[in-house]
Amino acid sequence: MNWLDSARLNAALSRAGHVPVNRECDADYVLVNSCTVTAQADRKSRQQANAARRAHKQVAVLGCGPRIDAQSYNNQLNDVLVFESEQRLFDYFGIEADCDPLPLNTRTRLPIAIQTGCDDVCGFCITRFVRGAHRSLPVEAIVRQIRHAEELGLHEVVLTGINLAAWGCDDTRHPHNARLHELLTAILAKTGIPRIRLSSLGPQYLSAGFFEVFADSRICDHLHLSVQSGSPGVLTRMARGHGISEVLNVAAQARAARPQAGLAADLIAGFPGETEAEFRETIDTVESVGFAKLHVFPFSARQGTPAAGASDQVPGEVKKIRAAELRVLGDTLRQRFIHSQWGTGHVVLTEKNATGLTPNYIRVSMPGEDEGELRPVRLGPHNTVAG
Repeated sequence: MNWLDSARLNAALSRAGHVPVNRECDADYVLVNSCTVTAQADRKSRQQANAARRAHKQVAVLGCGPRIDAQSYNNQLNDVLVFESEQRLFDYFGIEADCDPLPLNTRTRLPIAIQTGCDDVCGFCITRFVRGAHRSLPVEAIVRQIRHAEELGLHEVVLTGINLAAWGCDDTRHPHNARLHELLTAILAKTGIPRIRLSSLGPQYLSAGFFEVFADSRICDHLHLSVQSGSPGVLTRMARGHGISEVLNVAAQARAARPQAGLAADLIAGFPGETEAEFRETIDTVESVGFAKLHVFPFSARQGTPAAGASDQVPGEVKKIRAAELRVLGDTLRQRFIHSQWGTGHVVLTEKNATGLTPNYIRVSMPGEDEGELRPVRLGPHNTVAG
């Protein structure tokens, strides 16, 4: 979502007469779109702002950091413009807010936000405080943006959101009300975009209706699941709203609908109170599902969240060891999945770095191909890229 926010801001600034430059030394302003999802991300955002300030640039900080703690940015970074709201930034730079489609700086794919915010109460998450309550965008507004992508010659859109799979819910704590499958049905019927990719999904929102639509080959057979733990006890303490059974069910239904589907997962290592036995449960779950890719993060305490105040914090060194073990397992599973796809045919969307992606998220070497083309490819050791 931060990437999409930055692209929108870039488009809005351009419409207001400001000119983006490629080199920081040529800039009058350096804008830092901050992230605060982890302590490390927050620290990097502050470091970037401070580095630009030391280079004697006028720095403007926006995004999730100032929304949650504008005062600390003002205290730590002298002479930096801190915008805790989008409207204040728009007023300062003379931007008129509108809903025009954003200009493209790529010929590959266009991210489209279909919702924002979240009502869940996950114990580790600061994002819900920053992004506010769940809101779904209307079907016609989403379809209009996808048609715009088609008009510009793009072949893929990526549906994004803070809690993407909850689209259509009145409250994300009621997952049975999710209607993502209805939105996908409308997109398939009302647009001709060849590829629809989905970003991170909560497994509790994916109903049987979703998998009926997921069977359509225009939807990329890659599901990135926000799992966070493979231990029932840890998931309960996290207040995730799903258990292991939902994860296993999603994996089974996804592969029944699309046998070559690639399944990815976000995982947190060392959530407060996580015992060695519970960590082993996560290892067992990951191996049982056979994920194609893992995104692993050591638990990061965010001030104001319930987990940050827990008395049974896992020592930092233990978190690092567990995260490292999960990453090694993830690398093994990644290579296993890629090797399982050798000999199969896929349509690759080419990118400007002489590679491209299959629908199920395998990177393929594509030398000599122009960006933004769909090319049929048979996978093998000669063209698949590790990672």
